Amino acid sequence: MSDPLLAVEGLRTHVDAERGTIRAVDGVDFAVERGETVCLVGESGSGKSVTCESLTGIVPQPPARIVDGTVRFDGTDLLTATESRLRSVRGDGIAHVFQNPQRALDPVYPVGDQVVETMTIHRDVSGDAARERAVELLDDVGISRPRERFDEYPHELSGGMAQRVALAVALAADPDLLIADEPTTSVDVTVQARLLELLSDLTDDGTGLLWVTHDLRVVAAVADRVLVMYGGTIVERGSVESVFDAPGHPYTGALFDSYRESTAAGQRTAREDVPTDGCRFRVECPHAVADCAGGEQPPFRPVDEADGNRASCVYYGPGYDADQILADADGVAGGDDD
Repeated sequence: MSDPLLAVEGLRTHVDAERGTIRAVDGVDFAVERGETVCLVGESGSGKSVTCESLTGIVPQPPARIVDGTVRFDGTDLLTATESRLRSVRGDGIAHVFQNPQRALDPVYPVGDQVVETMTIHRDVSGDAARERAVELLDDVGISRPRERFDEYPHELSGGMAQRVALAVALAADPDLLIADEPTTSVDVTVQARLLELLSDLTDDGTGLLWVTHDLRVVAAVADRVLVMYGGTIVERGSVESVFDAPGHPYTGALFDSYRESTAAGQRTAREDVPTDGCRFRVECPHAVADCAGGEQPPFRPVDEADGNRASCVYYGPGYDADQILADADGVAGGDDD
């Protein structure tokens, strides 16, 4: 089998803060194949965005520090690559769509010129051809009257329109991997459906997609595989069908429950209270036992005999019975959508 498009092993990114060092990303492993959509899910503060920004070294350094791991993209370890090599990868091999589009759009240049610039930097294309392609991309992402909007500035656009322009910029150089951080949160359902179809077409053409989202409906619609993240670590992984049908980690069940508004967001544990050893979720977990504390993160073990998804939980190891965890999760996954 060929190597995955992206392979991440042991990624650790620490952030220096007034209250000490935060282990924002603490030993993360995953891969994205060509033409595959991998969704990274978890509550705010779980480390999703820092993980994505660490991949190409765009996480702000300082206060962040990438302290360990490998990020191998198309055969190159990006964490040891030169800045020149990283600049050639960013936008061309790997493109980002940020949760806050203002991070991606320059306020002093028309939005159409920003789409054109990405193409002319990474591709041998004439100005006229680049402009026409930019208009097509703006139309593809749902910008009405794209020729008129081409010359507008970011401050003249709504938040949802700016987010769509940021997506057009990211797509301009036909990247091999698109990292999309909440790309559909500020758009209405009609535009969201259009964007989901557009991104689905990209993966059909072989583009890998790493999608960060809080919206489990989007996950169900687009994902091939799901990574559930909490406290800087991945606690469950598997196909979208296996994770949704039988969530195995107690946190995954809690996340599904929270999405159904059964758990108030204010009841979540503060980021500083997340343990840095053992199971990061144990402070909140109703099934926590002494073995959940200390040492390394619990190893990943199959949740069911079919080995559809794997959870980092002691209850799937010898001497424990995961039936109660699965029963709780089944109640959440199988509940009403009303």
